[in-house]
Amino acid sequence: MKLIYTHDNIVVLHSVKNILALNGIESFVKNEHTIPVGANHGINNTFLELWLRDDRDDEKAAAIIESEIENQNPKDAWTCSGCGEENDGSFDVCWKCQNAPSGK
Repeated sequence: MKLIYTHDNIVVLHSVKNILALNGIESFVKNEHTIPVGANHGINNTFLELWLRDDRDDEKAAAIIESEIENQNPKDAWTCSGCGEENDGSFDVCWKCQNAPSGK
């Protein structure tokens, strides 16, 4: 087991965990249940941590976190060929008619 990521926001930490899972990397969150007692021990003493189950996934997980979380490259907006609606690059399908962009 190896510590791969820490964050003070549990939602962000679980998002990273889910992205790793989508890439076939098992991980788990440590200290998740210490959030309610954080104030009793001091906020800086309670760290939310994401750990890898298999140390061999370290390099792959670090690369995924680097590209998907820490250095996100914004995608260009695209126009739906079905309805002509302009969609932000973060959309995988048209928000209006649910058509996939051409070329995907």
